[in-house]
Amino acid sequence: MTLFQHPLRQAAIAGVAMLTTALTFGAAVTPAPAQAQSSAYYRATLEQPVEKRTEVIRGGTFICSGTVCVGTKARSRPVHVCERLGREFGTVASFSYDGSELDAEALAACRTEA
Repeated sequence: MTLFQHPLRQAAIAGVAMLTTALTFGAAVTPAPAQAQSSAYYRATLEQPVEKRTEVIRGGTFICSGTVCVGTKARSRPVHVCERLGREFGTVASFSYDGSELDAEALAACRTEA
């Protein structure tokens, strides 16, 4: 007796195959969470608007346009990234990394470096 001789067994095998395919396809096309879709690790607001420009700062890629800058994760501490961003684009009004705001003391240090 072979595996495929019984119709009920055939239907069960086909059902498991379709379910597996549907789950695999569903996982592949399910959108990622909003934070994962955005590759921005850093977000900064500048005091003065700038032309749209892209710079690599301490290993992270930053795109600034107007008064908003976003960047991918860099190799340095956020304070150092903020300081370098200020040198490249102008005075930084606010700076956040991975959803956390830079504290007031660190932001003040960042602003004096600009």
